[in-house]
Amino acid sequence: MSTKRRMLRNDGKNTGYDESNILSIYLKEINRIPLLTEEEELDLAIRAKAGDEFARNRMIESNLRFVVNVSKKYQNQGLPLSDLINEGNIGLMTALEKFDPDKGYRFISYAVWWIRQSVMKAINEKGRAVRLPLNRTNELLQIKKAERTLMKELSTEDPTAEEIGELTGFDPALVEDLLSISRELVSLDAPMLGDGSSLSSIGDFIEDDSVSPEDSLIDVALQEDVGKILESTLNEREREIIELRFGLNGRFPMSLKEIGELYNLTKERIRQIEKKALDRLKAPEVSKYVEAYIA
Repeated sequence: MSTKRRMLRNDGKNTGYDESNILSIYLKEINRIPLLTEEEELDLAIRAKAGDEFARNRMIESNLRFVVNVSKKYQNQGLPLSDLINEGNIGLMTALEKFDPDKGYRFISYAVWWIRQSVMKAINEKGRAVRLPLNRTNELLQIKKAERTLMKELSTEDPTAEEIGELTGFDPALVEDLLSISRELVSLDAPMLGDGSSLSSIGDFIEDDSVSPEDSLIDVALQEDVGKILESTLNEREREIIELRFGLNGRFPMSLKEIGELYNLTKERIRQIEKKALDRLKAPEVSKYVEAYIA
């Protein structure tokens, strides 16, 4: 695929039918591009860093399907999927420009952070009537993730702001405010422009709950790299508390109170340990990997 065709064409004049067809053709094209092995990725990343244009293009094209998978998770927030993918592709290219293969991490686990940042920035600038600072967008995503976790754990359709705050560490008032904003966003069933005879809903483009091969590869790469970071940065207790708090390495997310009971420590003491550990993980060279995995 020519690098000139990486971006989905959308001049604002396409009908919904054309938009859907363009997206469908694009997805078929990128799914034909083989994924890279770890050895191929390292070789191409080194060559791309040295200025090899062929290697750069191959790295980008081989990771386009990952951009689609990340972008799909941000639907229902005011921008069409094609726009989200375009913004994610910009993030992918930015990631490649900044990626250092000598650090020993997989490219996709580094790129996910940049893809998400690019998509979220576009949503805030173009997709919402009410704009949120980027840090608030991250908080909203964590809140929505905690909400889904509690819905499964507690078998309830409406977790309270207090329950979500306990799991995330956010003030319940902030949780309530951000959830209120999220409810103002476009309905999942809001119709997209169709061909005149039928309408497609945004939900039609969302895959089922099964984990795609691309998501699995991202998760494995992130898990391996974050595992290396936690082991090299934190002591054993700090590492275990962070893993339990955020559900890393296959663990189920736990509240401060639950972790305190596990270690026979107060909730406040666990909060202090968590804060100290997170402060140590804020170093620029490691924070992007951790943030990408937690999100």
